[in-house]
Amino acid sequence: MTEVQLHDVALVPERTLGAPADDGLLRGRLSFGWDLLPAGHASAPADWLAHVEATPGRVYRQLLLVCSFRPETPQTPGAFRHASVAVALTTPDPAVRPVARLIDPGVRTRPAASGPGTGLSFTVSTGIVDVGVERQPEAGPGREEWIVRGHGASQPDPQWEFRRLRRVPLAGDHPVAALVELVPGAVNTADVMVAAELEHRSWGIRRYRARLGPTSQGITLTP
Repeated sequence: MTEVQLHDVALVPERTLGAPADDGLLRGRLSFGWDLLPAGHASAPADWLAHVEATPGRVYRQLLLVCSFRPETPQTPGAFRHASVAVALTTPDPAVRPVARLIDPGVRTRPAASGPGTGLSFTVSTGIVDVGVERQPEAGPGREEWIVRGHGASQPDPQWEFRRLRRVPLAGDHPVAALVELVPGAVNTADVMVAAELEHRSWGIRRYRARLGPTSQGITLTP
């Protein structure tokens, strides 16, 4: 298990025609946390560990990201409709970049699980997310719809989409992760951005963005 400390994120509104004149930073609706783990950490899905063992000589790190979507309040109205988290993996040389060899989840569905296998599990207590390994149950009957969907495995720019369903609001804690193959001998970083859509009863759809991570330079992946 690993603990991820969550921090509040100030969402910056996109300036659009018809937006309220006093539309400022949106606080208290999104929290974010991250951790960087060794390639062989026990929290990794089994296929990640197998991939690392099958490719000796390469350098990997597990990048764990957690987005926590909070419900609307009278002071911060609007329900989350859709959000995305994009990661840009870089080094000082634009021609040489780290790669997210594997991502988790590829897809996360409701109401039934996506099928047998292993994936990330998590529990939350006072703003700290405990992340471990969970074996998912067999898929049940009925149609499944995705709530989290990942893109960009084996690419330097992985991203995840989050969406609400008719009976499942976009709320709570959502961990995602990437097994990153580092570029040896270089400073490897991850620049993380979030985009979110909130649906207001009076204003319609409002869009927000924010840069995530500890500094404006992103998350440093190398020691």
